[in-house]
Amino acid sequence: MKTYLLALALTFFLFSCKEEFEIIGNTEEFTIYSNIIEDDYPIFIYFPSNYNPNILNQLIIGLDGEFRFEEIANIISEKSANGSIPSCIFVAVGNSKERNRDYTPTKYEHGEGGAENYYHFLQEELIPELESRYSIDTLNSKTLIGNSFGGLFTHFAMFQKRADNPFDKFVSVGCSFWYDSGVIFEYEENYSQIHNDLDVEYFSGMGTLEGGVNLASFEEMAKKIKSRKYSKLQMKSEFIKKHGHSGAATIGFKKGLDYVFSN
Repeated sequence: MKTYLLALALTFFLFSCKEEFEIIGNTEEFTIYSNIIEDDYPIFIYFPSNYNPNILNQLIIGLDGEFRFEEIANIISEKSANGSIPSCIFVAVGNSKERNRDYTPTKYEHGEGGAENYYHFLQEELIPELESRYSIDTLNSKTLIGNSFGGLFTHFAMFQKRADNPFDKFVSVGCSFWYDSGVIFEYEENYSQIHNDLDVEYFSGMGTLEGGVNLASFEEMAKKIKSRKYSKLQMKSEFIKKHGHSGAATIGFKKGLDYVFSN
């Protein structure tokens, strides 16, 4: 019950305490209807200063679009200006009020288990629509960023089969490893049973002021993935010192983007 109340409090905090961020570049918005989920999704687009419409750009997708768009766009704006990130487009996916449905892998008392449908929405509906509108690299070389339940979904997406997975870079901060008694560890185990490699760049961060279960689970997941000894995997797990669940997000996003675009 305490964990559930914390999750509810976090959702309220995220929606009610939206910070203003300065970003340099252009923005657009549109809404896409998902036939898979049967719901509308507002899509927030950011074109940083190094965006080049004449080349195939990297695509970065962030979750919880209503309250993470400006924050992550600000980070990308700074990194684009200093040349530490390639020419890219950042897309934040909204409809965050349904995060308990879309980001959770199983049906549980605190979620509806819609992650598989949401993954197919991104893979089969959103990304093709983005590629038809903008100059985006169509190879499976896209980045996914998530925090909390968004971090849970980021791990879920990483443990899908590699052949048609549109993402090869994953940034998770404050992942809700606790969800459904740690069911995400089952997805990790199942992936390892049928795959010999995990050809991705992966960053996972966790605030040191998180609860004991989250800290222990964070270390356990890192240990398990490292134990697989995937030859092409590039990974880094890092504690965000002196920060809790919400406070670690911005720092973790910055560190994560630095890492996945440095390999």
